[in-house]
Order: sequence, then structure tokens, then C-alpha cells
Amino acid sequence: MRTILPADNNPALREVAREIPVADITGAPVKKLIAQMKALLSKEEYGVALAASQVGEPVRLFIVSGRALARNSRNAPDEPEKKIERPAIPDQVYINPVLLKISRTKKEKHEGCLSIRGKWGIVPRAEKVMLKAYNENGEQFTRGASGFLAHVFQHEMDHLDGILYTDKATNVYDEKPEEHE
Repeated sequence: MRTILPADNNPALREVAREIPVADITGAPVKKLIAQMKALLSKEEYGVALAASQVGEPVRLFIVSGRALARNSRNAPDEPEKKIERPAIPDQVYINPVLLKISRTKKEKHEGCLSIRGKWGIVPRAEKVMLKAYNENGEQFTRGASGFLAHVFQHEMDHLDGILYTDKATNVYDEKPEEHE
């Protein structure tokens, strides 16, 4: 079973990831990699996405957790007395993603990374993006995103290009330990 490797022990994080041949997308090695990445991501309480580079495999593949997709789809603030149980949104797989559009408008957002634990940063990212990718069945699709999900897409695309959020952050700081009373 693979693990999420720390940045200081993972040279794949600094490589430009290679494309997966479309004919290989539905093959056993890619299916196994996707299954392992989904399993790893599901164990991360605060993890919202995972790039193959983070598990030492420099291929153009990332997964966005259903939790992140659900968070992005909320329009109204949660009202405790009106909690609606929605069916879980499945994780989404992005293979050989390409950014088609990126807005000029940027917004600074708080960002962390499963490969750089204990640190956070403020990173300026485009407000809106559109990308094209293949899903795990080898079907091409296009997806637009704004806000939080656009931010996630850009973070993961950076991983595939050998860039870490700390390279772009205007401020990086240590995670504050939770106060115990």
C-alpha cells in the first residue's frame, strides 16, 4: 500500500508529471493507483484532494474528495436545525488534466498540503478555472469551478507541474497546536 510522502522525502513532487496514455487509463496499474489514492484520501480528516506525485508516482492524475465537492456545492450557510442529509458525493478522478481557462481575478486563500504537514500559507489563486481531463473510465470531460474548488484544482495542477504551494505563498506559518483546557 502506498503512503502520502513528505515533501522532503519525495523527489516526484519536484518533477513535471508525465501523461498517462489514454489506452492505459482503464488498465490494472492505473485502477490500482486510483483505488490506493482514494483509500489514502478517505483517511485524511482535512484532506480534500491528492495528486499521484504525492504518493511518489509522477503521472498526471489527481483525485478530489467527495467532501470537497460537497463543500463547494453548498450555497447557504448550514443551519443546525435544518441539517439535510444528502447522499455522499463520490470522489472525482482527473487524469491528464489541462487548464483551459483561468480568470484574471485572484483571491488570496488559506492553503495547506498533505505533503507539508504542520504548515499553512496564504496563496493568491485565480477565482475561476475550467479544465479538461479524463475520468477513470477513459472518458474526456470539461469542468468549470469557482471559489474553493477552483483553488483546489490549481493546487493539484501545481503538483503535476512540480510546484508546491510554498513556492507561491505570500506567507507561510506553522500550524497552531489546538489549545487544551
